[in-house]
Amino acid sequence: MAIETILPDATTTPNPAWSGAPHTLLSDQGSNITTCAGSQLNKFIIVSFGNLTSDIGSINSITFSVAGNVSVVRGESAVVAFDLLNSSDSSYSLSENKTFDDTTFSTLQAGTTRTTSDGSTAWTESDVNGLRMKITATSITNSGGDINLDFLKIDVDYNAPVTGAPIKLDSGLVKLTSGLIRIS
Repeated sequence: MAIETILPDATTTPNPAWSGAPHTLLSDQGSNITTCAGSQLNKFIIVSFGNLTSDIGSINSITFSVAGNVSVVRGESAVVAFDLLNSSDSSYSLSENKTFDDTTFSTLQAGTTRTTSDGSTAWTESDVNGLRMKITATSITNSGGDINLDFLKIDVDYNAPVTGAPIKLDSGLVKLTSGLIRIS
């Protein structure tokens, strides 16, 4: 098993309620943030993710993670919905809510690890390469505050493809006199 991380690479559905170029701001964890004012609830953006670059045999699972906070005063919180979409912006019905407050900025909150796209079908490389995320600010305890998102990623757990034909020996003896043998 190996893990490849994919990051937002485009904002496919922008919304002026969210500041800046969200995909750029979400792809680099640090001081750059995209902000939605607390008075702008239920405004959403959709970001797409870069393609996998590894040699993929099969995909075991995907897990998204996000970091963000609420800026106003201590004790305030906000909820943001994260909905996985396919390349046509149709929902996989895998929406999750994450709660942010004044202490969550440097904390990556992981979503549920998903092994299938529809409850029974394993993720394919094509599915993952077409992933998008709909991000909706759904609530805040003080509408004078801002919801700040700093980072978003999807970790893809995969197996490399099997290379070469497996050796099958039903009986007998194999004698090797030279060469290099790798067993994995």
